[in-house]
Amino acid sequence: MSARHSDCPGMTWHEMDIRQLSFPDATFDVVLEKATLDAIMVEEKTPWEVSPQTACFIHKALTEISRCLKPGGRFVSITFANPFFRKPLYARTEYNWSIKKYTYGEGFHYFVYVMTKGEELSPEDAALEKKLLEDTESPPTVVATTQNEPEEDFLSNIDF
Repeated sequence: MSARHSDCPGMTWHEMDIRQLSFPDATFDVVLEKATLDAIMVEEKTPWEVSPQTACFIHKALTEISRCLKPGGRFVSITFANPFFRKPLYARTEYNWSIKKYTYGEGFHYFVYVMTKGEELSPEDAALEKKLLEDTESPPTVVATTQNEPEEDFLSNIDF
């Protein structure tokens, strides 16, 4: 990238792990992310349930982004990820930011999330965080059955 953009004086390029940025605290007014988190999540089998490993990776990345933002700074995340899936990742009091969502496009939407450092979560986002914390503290419910049920073969039951 340095060679490709050698005609841009003053521009520098850094390669580093997003979970351990080498920038000092409160360095940036704006951090822009376009599909980086999507790329991190590409191996997930379903957006409904992010694996603990990926959730940990993203948490470390967002912690670092928050650390590097100046007070009043903005983290802008551009993605096709619906708020139902993305907001649970962003809605944490410890990141010390508010969340605003903007939707663009017709039919096929993309979303722009703007987190502002030093602002509190909205009551709605704080409630989402509280629910997520409660869900992780309570053990999953196990439903026991007394008989063996045959596996359903959905493909064989489809009338063509």
